[in-house]
Amino acid sequence: MPQQKADMETAIMPFKIQQLIEIIMERKQLDYQDAFDYLYSSDCYKLLSDEYAKLWYMSGLDIFSLLEEEKKAKQINPKILLFFAFCLEKYKSFADISAKETLFIFQKYGVFDYLNDGFEMLHTQGENYIVNDIDEFIKVRQK
Repeated sequence: MPQQKADMETAIMPFKIQQLIEIIMERKQLDYQDAFDYLYSSDCYKLLSDEYAKLWYMSGLDIFSLLEEEKKAKQINPKILLFFAFCLEKYKSFADISAKETLFIFQKYGVFDYLNDGFEMLHTQGENYIVNDIDEFIKVRQK
């Protein structure tokens, strides 16, 4: 009987996810790929996948509300967001690469987390110091 219950829960998941993706697309005005990313990059999705949390028993709208609460709680301070943009643009010029390549590098090596954690000290430094610090951080992570 427990295996049958697990199979039933697994069978429900695609329907619940489809419902959530449709809600996300409508409410957030996202295409389906961005909607999947929005959901799958969340802790809410992890809970939805947890058989013990039983989140999938909730309505799609209720799960979406939990997802929105999570995303709102993770919003970043506008000053830090501005600092991220500054660093990305300056590093892009320094490395002579495209914005898309720079974003990929920042995401791959955790540069945004580094900048966020060190914001209080780093944002008081000069442009050259910051860019060189980011470059050194990336080089260490590449090894």
